[in-house]
Amino acid sequence: MLNFKNYIASNRLIMLLLTLNKLFIYSLELISFKVFLFWITPFIFFFFYIKKAKPKLHQSFCFILLIYFTLACLRVFGLPSFGPDIIELILLVVMFILTAFATKIIINEKSAV
Repeated sequence: MLNFKNYIASNRLIMLLLTLNKLFIYSLELISFKVFLFWITPFIFFFFYIKKAKPKLHQSFCFILLIYFTLACLRVFGLPSFGPDIIELILLVVMFILTAFATKIIINEKSAV
C-alpha cells in the first residue's frame, strides 16, 4: 500500500510533469504567459502544503483538479487533439486518483500510530 511519504513524492512528480508539459505548450506559443501563470498558481500553492497531513486540504485540491480535468477534456475532445493535451489529461486523472486516496492514506497512518 502507498504510504504518505510515497504519495507526496508521486504527487510532486506528477505536478512537475504537468508543469513541464504546460511549459512546452507555452513554448509553442499556444497559450500566453498570463494563462500559464494562472494555470500554475494552484499547483505552486499545493506543492508546498502537500506535506501537511490534513484530509480537507487534499479533498479541496480534488475539486481544483476537477476544474483542470474539465478544461483538458474540452481541449482534447472539443478541439483538434494535440499530443501534450492528451498527456495532460492522463496526468490529471492519475493525480486526481492519488489525491482522492490521500485521505484514506492519512487516516490509515494516523490509526496505525
